[in-house]
Amino acid sequence: MLAILAVTAPIFLLIALGFVAVRRAWMPREGAVAMSRYALLFALPALLFDTLSKRSLDSILVPDFLLVYVSASLITYGIGVLVASIARRTSPLDNAFFGMGLSMSNSSYIGYPLVVQLLGDPALIAVVMAILTEVLIILPLTLILTELHRERGRGKVLWMLGRVLRTVGTNPILLAIGAGLVFAALGWHLPVPIGRTLELLAGSAAVVALFAIGGSLAGQRVRGALGPATAIAAGKLALHPLVAMGMLRLVPTLDPTLGQAALILAGLPMVTIFPLIAERYDQGEIPAKALVITTLLAFVSLNLWLWVWEIG
Repeated sequence: MLAILAVTAPIFLLIALGFVAVRRAWMPREGAVAMSRYALLFALPALLFDTLSKRSLDSILVPDFLLVYVSASLITYGIGVLVASIARRTSPLDNAFFGMGLSMSNSSYIGYPLVVQLLGDPALIAVVMAILTEVLIILPLTLILTELHRERGRGKVLWMLGRVLRTVGTNPILLAIGAGLVFAALGWHLPVPIGRTLELLAGSAAVVALFAIGGSLAGQRVRGALGPATAIAAGKLALHPLVAMGMLRLVPTLDPTLGQAALILAGLPMVTIFPLIAERYDQGEIPAKALVITTLLAFVSLNLWLWVWEIG
């Protein structure tokens, strides 16, 4: 357990540092927002492109991993929607975000540094495939369900689908992954000065992203009833990894290192933009609480899972 804490503690300490810096006004909240945008628009895209463009295409997309992780995420999403609709009897809008909170991990900001430190650079392709799952499947599924609910009876299905495609297609992380896959497939290489510039940007991704998470949490307020938010936290930190464990038993041919990466990624807190997306549909209160609770509890749950899985 001490060996595991030696890896996980610095990650959560950086998040805590960002939280304290904003909460104590050592840094304005706008500064944390700017750091988050820097990570999203520059550092993480540079990291993903740099990682993918230097590999062969057949080593990047692993069908067995995609089968495990996509299935685990969709099953968890479905359970979340079903439980919310039956137990809470809430609207389809609420149910869609309940499912998203359970199944969309923060693979970019937390998953990358954690997987690299625990499993090494070869496991980075697992992070890329997890991001593809979240950006190309879980996020569009949520947006389609929410837009269908909002536009019901108006006959604007094509317009709605176009809006979802624009949201997904302009994601800088997805664009960087797409460019990296093209370079990997064609064997292209960037000029040395540009390549080294991207390497410098990539090197800043983990620290800036983790600090920005803490800063964003400092702006959230946890007040009122916590039941639904706690249920989302429990589902994300317990149900998602449990379903991933079940899928791994059904796909025994997956490389053990990638299997471990799938478990780690499934056990992460939800993506930081969860409450921001929900806010567009006037659903931001519960997701904001869930994000804070899940991130706090993740330090305990992740370390316990890693000890159970004997990772690290």
